[in-house]
Amino acid sequence: MRRLIWVLAAGIILFACKPKRPANIIEPDKMQNILYDIHVVDGYVSTIPTPDSTRKVSAAYYNGIYKKFGIDSAKYAQSMNYYYSHPADLDKIYKNISRILEKQKRFMERADSLKKSKIKVLPAVK
Repeated sequence: MRRLIWVLAAGIILFACKPKRPANIIEPDKMQNILYDIHVVDGYVSTIPTPDSTRKVSAAYYNGIYKKFGIDSAKYAQSMNYYYSHPADLDKIYKNISRILEKQKRFMERADSLKKSKIKVLPAVK
């Protein structure tokens, strides 16, 4: 009976010692929202033809994102390094981002098709 208790206690200790996310790392839900905003900004910035303007605009947008989420670039970089070393967590985050972007794409396509179908030529007013 004692052996069973020791085995159960050892099992509980091993499973309870599962490595947790450090306190200074951004939580996955928040990181997902940050990465979504960053990738939207990246998409917009990629359309700017002048490299100097791109740097200025992107820096302002990134700082706005950091401010929006109450972080700084150092915490973002530290968190990304953590998630790079934990690819399963990063994969879950990006799968969620992909789902959100796909929903948004379908919504925009639907809105565009409705807009195109409702375009009517109004008679000129004299």
